[in-house]
Amino acid sequence: MSNSERLEIHPVNPQARFIAQAVKVLRDGGLVAYPTDSGYAIGCSSNSHKGIEKMYQIKKPMKKFVMALLFLDFSGASEYAVIDNYAFKLIRSRIPGPYTFILPAELRIVRKLDVKRPEIGCRWPDHPVTRALLESLECPLLNTAAKIEEGQEFSDPEDIWNLLRGKVDLFLDVGMVPLNPTNIIKVGNGSVEILRGEFS
Repeated sequence: MSNSERLEIHPVNPQARFIAQAVKVLRDGGLVAYPTDSGYAIGCSSNSHKGIEKMYQIKKPMKKFVMALLFLDFSGASEYAVIDNYAFKLIRSRIPGPYTFILPAELRIVRKLDVKRPEIGCRWPDHPVTRALLESLECPLLNTAAKIEEGQEFSDPEDIWNLLRGKVDLFLDVGMVPLNPTNIIKVGNGSVEILRGEFS
């Protein structure tokens, strides 16, 4: 991938034409960098094998870790994760919000995403640009933080652009986005385990 495009998009009322352009890139198997409520991220369509492979190419260790899927709402999430009544009640009142819930993955999704673990991260973000992407894409985004190696922490769009230019197809730039890592909560068998952050 040699060419990347950078668009300055409004952080609260994202321009529809820019969202449409990003969605076309995603549907065509491309990678997009975009803002979320926890910082900049890289994503691809969860329905695109080509996009998923590109994600693995730039973040080779990703398969070792729990993959994160971004959802607009609860509809469709049960196609990817096993959400029992306990998990549903626990999650419903906390989304959208700063949580990544680790849930058992549906077996076909483990194969589809070619992941190494039988569980998946599910997140319902609360950023206008991310939500606009999800609404137009009409499928989850496979999501990872905008970094190539562990220890890289960037909130300045210039740093993000310098890091990802030539690696992603499109960068949606809203200016500075503070790093605010999500709370990671594992839910299963009627219990809750806090893996990072807090849960209340």
